[in-house]
Parts: sequence; C-alpha cells; structure tokens
Amino acid sequence: MRPYPHTYIMKKGIIFISFFLLTNYSYSFSKTQIFDTQFSQSIFRSFTNLWQNIPQEKVYLHTDKPYYSASEDIWFQAYVLNATTHESKNLSKFLYVELVNKVDSVIERVKIRKDSLRFAGNIKLKPDLASGYYALRAYTSWMLNEDADFIFSKTIFIGNTIDDQISCNIIYGKVIDNKLPITITFKNAYKSPITGKKIQIYTKWKNSSKKKLNSVTNSEGNVGFQLNYDLNDSSKKSIDVSIVDDEIRFQKTFFIPNFSDDFDVQFFPESGVLLGNNLQTIAFKAIASSGLSEEITGNIFTQNGTEVTDFQSTHKGMGRFIAELDASEHYYALVKSSKGIEKKVPLPKIENQGVVLHLNYHKGKFMYQITNRTSLDTKSLYLLVHTRGKVYALQQFNNLEGQISEDRLPAGVVSFAVIDSAKNTLCERLAFVDNKKTLTYELHSDKEIYGKREAVTLDFKINASTQQKVEGDFSVSITDSKTVQADSLSNNIVSYLLLTSDLKGFIEDPAYYIKNESSTHDNLDLLMLTQGWRRFNTADIVKGIYKKHTSYLEIGQEISGTVKNFIGKPSKNCDIIMLALGKSMMKMVKTDSLGRFSMNGIEFEDSTQFILKAKKRKSLTDVEIIPDLDIFPKLSTYIYEPRKVESSAQLDYLNQSKEKYYYEGGMRIINLNEVVIDGGKSKPQSDEPFYSGMEEEERTTKDFEKFQGISLLSYLQTISGIQVNGDAVSIRGNGGSPLFLIDGVESEDSSSLSYFMMTDIENISVFKGVSASIFGSRGGNGVIAITLKKGTTVNTSPSISMTTIMPLGYQKPAQFYQPKYEVDSIRRTSIPDLRTTIYWNPQLKSDSTGNVRFKFFTADKPNDYTVTIEGVTNDGTICRYVGALRRENP
Repeated sequence: MRPYPHTYIMKKGIIFISFFLLTNYSYSFSKTQIFDTQFSQSIFRSFTNLWQNIPQEKVYLHTDKPYYSASEDIWFQAYVLNATTHESKNLSKFLYVELVNKVDSVIERVKIRKDSLRFAGNIKLKPDLASGYYALRAYTSWMLNEDADFIFSKTIFIGNTIDDQISCNIIYGKVIDNKLPITITFKNAYKSPITGKKIQIYTKWKNSSKKKLNSVTNSEGNVGFQLNYDLNDSSKKSIDVSIVDDEIRFQKTFFIPNFSDDFDVQFFPESGVLLGNNLQTIAFKAIASSGLSEEITGNIFTQNGTEVTDFQSTHKGMGRFIAELDASEHYYALVKSSKGIEKKVPLPKIENQGVVLHLNYHKGKFMYQITNRTSLDTKSLYLLVHTRGKVYALQQFNNLEGQISEDRLPAGVVSFAVIDSAKNTLCERLAFVDNKKTLTYELHSDKEIYGKREAVTLDFKINASTQQKVEGDFSVSITDSKTVQADSLSNNIVSYLLLTSDLKGFIEDPAYYIKNESSTHDNLDLLMLTQGWRRFNTADIVKGIYKKHTSYLEIGQEISGTVKNFIGKPSKNCDIIMLALGKSMMKMVKTDSLGRFSMNGIEFEDSTQFILKAKKRKSLTDVEIIPDLDIFPKLSTYIYEPRKVESSAQLDYLNQSKEKYYYEGGMRIINLNEVVIDGGKSKPQSDEPFYSGMEEEERTTKDFEKFQGISLLSYLQTISGIQVNGDAVSIRGNGGSPLFLIDGVESEDSSSLSYFMMTDIENISVFKGVSASIFGSRGGNGVIAITLKKGTTVNTSPSISMTTIMPLGYQKPAQFYQPKYEVDSIRRTSIPDLRTTIYWNPQLKSDSTGNVRFKFFTADKPNDYTVTIEGVTNDGTICRYVGALRRENP
C-alpha cells in the first residue's frame, strides 16, 4: 500500500435508477404516492448514489479447513463483493490477507492480485509457529474508508506437535491485591523437567510497571513469579519467555487472559427512542470482560427504590422486557451476573416527545405500528425500508399500523426507519429476512463408496426455482470427516455476508441465527434489537452525507516517492529511472513541481527488487531520492477463543499432520543457540549471463577505481571504439544506437545511462561486429551490457541519488498438491497419503444451467469425506452446500 491516496471517480454521467416497488403494504400504504414526489426521488438518489457510484466492498474468505497444524498451508478463496448487491463486479484489483496473533502482531502478510476470475492464494505456516488461536484478516485498500469492524476476520486454531523438543506450559493463579501469580513449567522431549536454567520474562503491555524478570527453573522445571495486574486495564497483554543458555535457544509468547469478573450491560429501547408513558419493548445485552456473552438476571427500580419489573437473559446474554415508564422518573437496573457479581446500571433517558416504531414478525409478514408523540402530522412522516443501502420502499404514513410481506424483501439485515419531510430520521428498527431457499443443490458421485487412492468424479448441480441463471464462481473443499470437524455455529459465507458483515461488534455463534428454524427466530430478533450499530448509517444517507475517502481504490501497483535537492527542498523536473532486478522492466519519469514522482501501470510479484536512480540535469550537486515505503493500517482484531477445549478430532489431526510433515521430508526442529562463524567472505554463486566470455572488451571494478566520481555516460568515452556525443552513444563502424542491457533489461535509450555513477557499476561488456551476432537483429549496431552492483557488495559510500527497494508485491499463484494415481508406480508407492484436505479448488465456475464437474483421488485413511462448496452467482445470490462421501478400504 502507498501512503498517498488518489481520488477516483467511479462513474460519471447519467444515473439510471430502477425501483423495486413493494405493493403489498396492507391498508396503511397509499399506492399513489410512492415515487412521484420530488422528496421521494431525492431520497432514492441519495441511497442509489451510495451503492452505485461509491459502493462499499465486502470480503469473505473460504478456507480449506477450520484449523491447521504448523508447517501446513492455509488455502483460501476470497470473495470480494459489492457490499450492497453482493455481485463480484468489484473495482479493487488487489487484496491483503494477514495472519495475526492476539496482540495484533502480523505473523504473515500476502498481497493477492485478482486474476481473470477471482482472488485465491495461500499462507505458508512455519514449522516452529507457536500453538494458539490466530485471526485471518482480509481487506482491500478501499475498505479502509469504512470502520474497522467491517474488515473480514476469522479466528482459526493452529496447533504444533512438530516443535516438541521443549514444552512450556503456564498456570495462572487468582489476582489478589493487583498481583497475578504465574507458574511456568519447562520439560524436554522426554517429558522430563528442565532444571537449573536461567529464564527471562519480558512483560509487554502499556501499563506494566516491571518490564523484565529473571528466574531459574527448580527441580520440577518450574519458575514462579508475580506480575502487577490491574483488573480495570482491558488492554491486550503478553509476556515473552526465553531460556538463557549457551546451548539452547527457546522463546515463547504467552497471551494473558482478562481475569476481571466485570461485565457490561446495555439497554436498547425498540427503535432507539425510550418514550415515557408508552408501553414499550426494551432489549438488553450483557458482555463479559472476555468479550463473550454473560448471562444475567436483574430488576428495574425507580430512583426511590420501587421495583418496576424483573428480567432475565434468554440467549447469549440478551433478553427483553416490556414496561411503561414514567417520563418524570429516573430508573436503574440492579443486575447480577452468572458469577454473582452485582452492579447498578442506569436506564437510557426517557423522552417526552418522539416517534417509536414497533415491529413484530408473524407468518411471513412484518407487522408494524408507530407511536407519534410529536408536533408533526403523521401524514408528514414516511416509512423508509432499505437493505444494505438499497431502498425497497418509501411511503407516506396514512395510518399508524400496517404490514409488509417478507417475500418482497431480499435476504439479510433490513432497516425500517421513520423519517420526516425535512429528512430527519426519527427512529429506526432492524429486522432480518431469512435466506430464501430459491436455490437447491444436488451432488452426484460416480460411485457410492470409494476405496484407497481411487479416482472420484463429482457433479454439482444448482437448481433455481425460477428462470434465474445460476452461473457463478465457487470454491470446494473436501476434508477427512474424522480429523477435520468444523464448528457448525461459526461464520460461513451465508451468515457472514447476510448478517455479520453488516453489523458492528462481535457476534457469537453467528451461523446459529441463519438456521431458518422457528426456535432461532426470537433470538435473531434479539440480536437485531441489541446490535445498535450497522454498516449503513440511515440518518446520514437520507441527507446525502457520505464518509470522506482517505484510502484509494487500488487498481494497479505503483512506485512513488520524493526527490530533494542538497538543501532539502523539492527537486522539480528531476529525471527518475526505475529498474527491476532480474526482470525485463525499466521505466523513466520526471518529478513534478513538488518533487514527487509516481510510476504506475506496472505489475510485480513479491520479492521483486527495484533500483531507483535520480538525476538533475545541469546540476553540479547530487539529489536525494526518498521512496515511499509500504504503509499498512494499524488494526485491532478480537480473536475469539471458544470456551471448549481441544477435541479428540483436533488431537488426531495434529498427530496425523506431524506424521505427514516428516514423511514429506520436514526437518526436525532443534532449539540451538545462535552460532557465530568467523571466516573469510566467499564469493556468492550467481548465474552468469548467456553472453559471458563472448564480449570483445570487458571492464570490471578494478578498472573503475580511478573513475569513481564520474557518470557512466562519461566513462564510456574511455572505451576504445565507443563514441559519446551529448546523450547519444554509438559504436564506431555502426550507423545507429547500440542495444543496451542494464542487468539484463533491454533498452535503446542511451539517456538512461546518465543516471548512473561509476560507483554503481560492477561490470561493462562491449560486443561489436561478429560477437554481437549472438543477440540477433537486436545487436545489429553493437551491444553494451552493464551489470550493476548488488546491495552490500558495494564497498564505496552509497549515493543518495540511488536506492534499492523491495515493496510488497502480489503473491505468485501456487497450486494445491493433488496426487495423480492413474500411474501404477505412483499408486503403489509405500509413502502413506496422509492428506486431511483431500481436495481444494478455488476455481470452480458453473455454466448457465448450474452444472460443474470436478475430479480427485482419495487418500489412504478409510474415513468418510465432508464436501463443502461455497460461492456467489453472477447476480449476487449466496450459495453454500455441505455433503458427505462414503469411504472404506477393502
């Protein structure tokens, strides 16, 4: 990413708006004034402009497994979608995927370029990666214009049974007087205590009073100590533990839990306004200090202690009660947690005036009723209904109640808002429309049961209930059902895109809410009542107020920077040359009036190294080139750690992954201390160019010793047969300009040579006449090949006008390994096939009839397989299928 944002106007010209009319609005809707007023058209333009001209983006990652072992690859397919329509007609061409730990340290970061179809990639886990819970985070640059809550995050567990030479376990005591007792036990690979070793502990959080502790392991391999611990400090905390020993190198980070028994309770009047002397639903939600839900009971009292009603949470710390409260009174709740902790919480302010919207769902219809206690005529109020910023109804109120059929609304979070003619949003109520089963799925296999290393052909069929085309992009993961067991309540493509991605804050067990079962509907409505913040701010959009964009839309890669003169002022009209080492890429630009330069329209993979050289013509002094460095957002991600411990399936999985690692040639990890070797520097081995040894004349660094202060262009005049006239270079006996090779990059522009000083040059080779024939017709006028010095091999002081950079490039696509057992010699190999992800393919594309076929081979273990297919059709319909394949070995 680059730190300088660019402004992009996404679409210009006429805006064409198509309106989806909701006509079944019962008797409360007048069917004659839906879109025929200037006011209505203005509201629709405000919303349509948001999702058509400045659309938000969503990202969802489908991974091949829910948990992993160190040394494995996390394979993922990213769906980057329009946040309103869920269509993949996104504008961003690059995506960032990060693996982060509990204190937001980035363990791995990859940049994914969109190919012709999609964003797909992988993250390679190191074999010494510590066990624990991590988060996969994904975002585009454009998404950084929205709140961090809407950046995709997925908690994954990564285990490690490979790095088993030293085990280190921690036990926490009870916090007393702000002191946290800690015991850490060290054991070797044979489960014997590691005794008599010096241990260093570094505390890593802002308010830690003591940063470093030292201790020695006792006869049981334990060290014990206390840390100052403020129960009111909710910041993320960790300690680094290391063994100080000449023969052993060991370091591990522990992330300290939050031990506070405190909890937070919030009350949410339905539609946001608590109106006095009005029978009204009030919902509530309790969150523990861990970030998870807390079950509570409580009572409501007046200020003088008179009890009004009681309440109790019914699901994930949420619940509701109905009360009529006096506007002249102040109320509070006395709340008790599941641990017996009590606290006093004031209720929201009671208003004398306002509008309240009550919503009730019954047999496929949303029944609504409003209470208008304002000076406004009810007929001056409008009901606005939108889903993800797309308006589906705007109607003047003629009555105080009515109904809307669920069938008229798309799946997902729906906003019901009451607005007035001055575009003020008076109240708002969220609801959820269950995912309609407009699509059904079929999976057909060529056999009922499969054996060991046997070919499998699967046909996946998407059926539409209408004439809807079902073309789309899909990804499929087939895993071992015994060792890979997904949490059925965690996010999937349906729950994330329809629910989680449109609400702020952490939602516990999100897939529970989209089961489309009667038992979940009341709890889903509780979530709608208590999730106070959402992606689309109705009040602002109605008035045409949009967020200012500070992050740019990344449709290409660029290299940019600043050039300053010797007194530190911007150097304008300065020449810049960029050369990609080992790549056929060279570009030249000039700085603008602010000394800025930008090279775009380039594409480069990760680990590409660039040389940047600046030169100010007709200047006796050197200029300084300052490239822009990659800048990434500082994000805080909540990593959800389930209350349950590791399952037996996870332990079987980790042991099998360890066995697979060693069979595939993985190296055992030995924790040795650093070794310093003192010796002479050997010459690095490198591939010589194909023309090496065929040149007619060669100059090396030894020849350049007396010419360190002059330019390359000036030096060429000292070579016999080369003529230089200004910037023009020729070889005597040839009529035109020779071919120049700068680190293998071809150029016929000799002016680029003026950018380099002789301190930058490693070698010059000159080809004339017959020797130039190896370059074919390109060498007709001779060839001058120039090799630049590589980084630290330069013995002289580096020039401030030249620098080397290696920005984050896009990940080179990798292929998921799939054995081909058609050949007998491969099928009969004795090396066990221990795959847990049997098949992964992020590049499935259905035809217009919804058909897609794929093939793979089974592994060795006689366990059944789970088939998970996720994707999105071209029109934004979200698809998910989970099925099974039978396996057995003869």
